[in-house]
Amino acid sequence: MSKRKRNSKKNLEGKGRLKDAKRWLLSRPHEDLIQSYCKRYGVSSYIAEEELMELGYYDELCIQRYEKEGIEWEYKYDGYTGEMYVVPKGAEDDELYEIHGLF
Repeated sequence: MSKRKRNSKKNLEGKGRLKDAKRWLLSRPHEDLIQSYCKRYGVSSYIAEEELMELGYYDELCIQRYEKEGIEWEYKYDGYTGEMYVVPKGAEDDELYEIHGLF
């Protein structure tokens, strides 16, 4: 019997890495998304954050950042757009645009 050769995930690039990351992220919870992504794919934290946001993990990244800094957070409804945003607890409605860089 031949053993299946495991390929290093650090050699994946572009769409191949994003496709693998989608599957990997759904497979189990990750305590620190950016650190785990960097370690698995051998990329900088900047690239990890950009690709995680592209994959739809923006809220999870915000939550992890707030919890790491000891900030209580909540979801806040934006009546203008109908979107829900993760914000520090007690944030005012007019602060949504400042916190999330919305225009």
